[in-house]
Amino acid sequence: MLSELRPFLTGLVMPPTSPLLLIFLGLILIARRPRSGRILIGVGAGALWLLSCNAVGLWLNSYLLPIYPMASAEKLRVGEVQAIVVMGGGIEMDLPDGVSQLKKGALDRLRQGVQLARATNIPLMFTGGKGWGTKNSAETEAEVASRVAKDAFGLSLRWQESASRDSLENAQNTYKLLSTEGVKRIALVTDSWHMPRSLKHFEKVGFVVTPAPMGQPTNSLDLILQWLPTPGALEISRNVLREKLALLIS
Repeated sequence: MLSELRPFLTGLVMPPTSPLLLIFLGLILIARRPRSGRILIGVGAGALWLLSCNAVGLWLNSYLLPIYPMASAEKLRVGEVQAIVVMGGGIEMDLPDGVSQLKKGALDRLRQGVQLARATNIPLMFTGGKGWGTKNSAETEAEVASRVAKDAFGLSLRWQESASRDSLENAQNTYKLLSTEGVKRIALVTDSWHMPRSLKHFEKVGFVVTPAPMGQPTNSLDLILQWLPTPGALEISRNVLREKLALLIS
């Protein structure tokens, strides 16, 4: 039951919902307790502004999470990697043509895995089922990824794991599948902010892991623009804070 409520609880404590709740509470209080109400509104608005700034998102990323270097084909060969494992990142459903597609982050992960597989001739695997908040009638993410890998990139997956609902189950189910074929050394592909927790899970179940992170946030903006709110910067802050919380409780 608690696992099923996880997406909703996470949504409540993460930005932008948490700062907006502070603003809402401040508006409720301001008639009876003006000073307290104004403080809550100010804190909520200030937090939302700062968390939406690229400079703050990058600072949170560098301060709260470890940074892993990008992986090259040579690094995978030196590490004697036996399989490249791409982690899911969600699917888009109810599209006009009725065909489910990978979300942008998941598609970028798959593209990274395909590039590494082609450069090394190491077989490719995708792990991803239906998340806790996904409709039961939806395709599994691994099914969508298998179709996209073949149709868009011209590469077939060697393995696909479609029963997992979160990162821990990704690791557990992947190990059950690959260990039967003697595969213990893998390259793990996921976003840089997602790598610390994912690496922890995959090493815990018994894999020797070469991290192959992608999506590392960068600072390419003018100094003034770094402090102007954008949706992309808010997403960076949200991802980092969510992963740090998950690391602390996992």
